[in-house]
Amino acid sequence: MKNLVVGASALILVAVAPAFAQKADHSGHGGGHASHEMGGNASEVKAAAVIHKVDAEKGMLNVTHDPVPELKWPQMTMDLPVTKRVDLSKVKAGDKVTITIKQGVDKQFRVTEIAPAEKHGGQ
Repeated sequence: MKNLVVGASALILVAVAPAFAQKADHSGHGGGHASHEMGGNASEVKAAAVIHKVDAEKGMLNVTHDPVPELKWPQMTMDLPVTKRVDLSKVKAGDKVTITIKQGVDKQFRVTEIAPAEKHGGQ
């Protein structure tokens, strides 16, 4: 009986351990909202991004951004809210941009600026 209990305990540990090892919240993948649990302590960072959807009514962008090492974010597609000072009428789906991301006092990350992506190599 003791061997059965030890064996069952070991099996549960093997099954549950990977879940604890990967506890990072990646709710931003595929459309979640950016939150403080996605890592990092940088106050304001820039990232190259491609816009997929603009929702001016909700003040939201869906983008795929390059990795953001300062926030420990991998490249991913996510929804990001924008601040009121960002003019979403100047961007559309398919635009390649540089976004500035800042974490608010509420721990929510927001886009504070959008600029056209810099062109390199004579493009």
